[in-house]
Amino acid sequence: MSLAFSACSAVAAAVCGWPASAAIERLGRASDVAGSPTADGDAPNATRPRAARPWLLALLLAASAWAITVRLHPALVAVAACWLTACGVPLAVIDVRTRRLPDTLTAASLAGVVGFLALTANWQDVATAGAGGLAVGAFFVLLALTRPSSAGLGDAKLGLSTGALAGWFGWGVVLGSMVAAFVLAAAVGCWLLATGRATLRGTNLPFGPSLLGGCLAAILLAGVGHSHDVAALLTGQ
Repeated sequence: MSLAFSACSAVAAAVCGWPASAAIERLGRASDVAGSPTADGDAPNATRPRAARPWLLALLLAASAWAITVRLHPALVAVAACWLTACGVPLAVIDVRTRRLPDTLTAASLAGVVGFLALTANWQDVATAGAGGLAVGAFFVLLALTRPSSAGLGDAKLGLSTGALAGWFGWGVVLGSMVAAFVLAAAVGCWLLATGRATLRGTNLPFGPSLLGGCLAAILLAGVGHSHDVAALLTGQ
């Protein structure tokens, strides 16, 4: 990917810091007031959100867009990943603050990711992306039904987007993104336990940030070596 494209993407992503901050404040407050699991299926363990700093979000989004567009190809797939990040960062902040993933942002994330991937017209990869999204979404629906304390339906809705993006790179990357997500969640949980900020009982940890981080880590590791073979990804062949 050209440096000019990466620079333009970083600037566009930075501009999104201000609407992202507004979305965090508005949707975070709406989720807090709702106080009902029906909004996204997550537990109503909410706290009143504070306004996010737009400049900090702008820096984070710009850095993410630069890394994504330098590493991934084709351009439409990189744009899909940038779109997921633009929606995912406010989702992650809201999830941390309110333990909710608003439907507005999860739906926008899915629409953008699916739309940009479909424009690639690489139908074999698009089909794998669709199957990956459905697989990850179904996994979290099952987890939410069997172990409500570990995941919610909001995670399933976000999983449709992360699974689709990872699926474009192949099933090995879908699996890698899920493993990375649970490793990140476990690391955060251990840190919270060690610092006394959480307990083994009665603490509901947000999974949205880990789901997003695991997906981005997996696709960036796959990067330009787009392959459906895990061994090929590891050996660089």
